[in-house]
Amino acid sequence: MDDFNEVKLITGEFKPGEAEEILFSIIEDKIRFNSRQIFSYEERGIDGAERYNKRIEELQQSKDKIAAIINRSKAENKILSIESSIVIKEKPEITDN
Repeated sequence: MDDFNEVKLITGEFKPGEAEEILFSIIEDKIRFNSRQIFSYEERGIDGAERYNKRIEELQQSKDKIAAIINRSKAENKILSIESSIVIKEKPEITDN
């Protein structure tokens, strides 16, 4: 199996409302995932949830930036061209020794 894979996630031109729905859906889902991870860590009394809190902050900043772009596009009656890929890399398995 390859150790590097790229998959196109989003490609096309979208009205601002469509772009908002697509992009916010992805970001909000990632925020929910990280929130569930935080809850899981807290329930088990395990340290390490800080990275999930940090990621939520980063995602919120990305959402704010996207919102500004979309609002500007709405005001200027523009179409948004979006291309997004996911890069997946395989790494050696982590073992506890």
